[in-house]
Amino acid sequence: MDKLPQRLDDLLLRYLDGALNPTEKQDLEKDIATNDALKKRFEQLQTMHALLKAHKVEQPSKNFTQLVMGKLNQSPGYSVKFPVRNGILLLIGVLLVAAIASILVPAGVFDSISMTIDLNQVEPAKKYIERTLPAIPVDGKLLVNFIILINLVLGWLVLDRAILKPIFHRRVQQGQ
Repeated sequence: MDKLPQRLDDLLLRYLDGALNPTEKQDLEKDIATNDALKKRFEQLQTMHALLKAHKVEQPSKNFTQLVMGKLNQSPGYSVKFPVRNGILLLIGVLLVAAIASILVPAGVFDSISMTIDLNQVEPAKKYIERTLPAIPVDGKLLVNFIILINLVLGWLVLDRAILKPIFHRRVQQGQ
């Protein structure tokens, strides 16, 4: 189907809106009856026009602006993802693991754990890297100390996010 000129589309749309004078309307109706392409385009536009008329444009309530403006000064709601009790249990678990590891490190449990990671033995390194790679020594005591440090940092984060923040948020809410 050949595309109709823009002026005919505009004329059809004005016809659907009822904006044509009687002579233009009569001439267009004759053209629609004789031209199949024009008739098909008119039917498409008529369908679209009916669909658009069927749907109402939603309007917000009259006091919408006042409601939005009234809530601007309020603090945003804080959503607690899990109860404080769960945060306390998680914190106790993290601190327990850090305490056990801290007791085992001075006792010398991890002193004998030391190894060397040879990067030349790793399969992807053999395929893609032609040079020899260094061997990395791993000290068990240092590794466990690093894990303890990470555990303590996680413990502080859990304390802040899961316990202290909800408690202080409740106090702020009660004070208002």
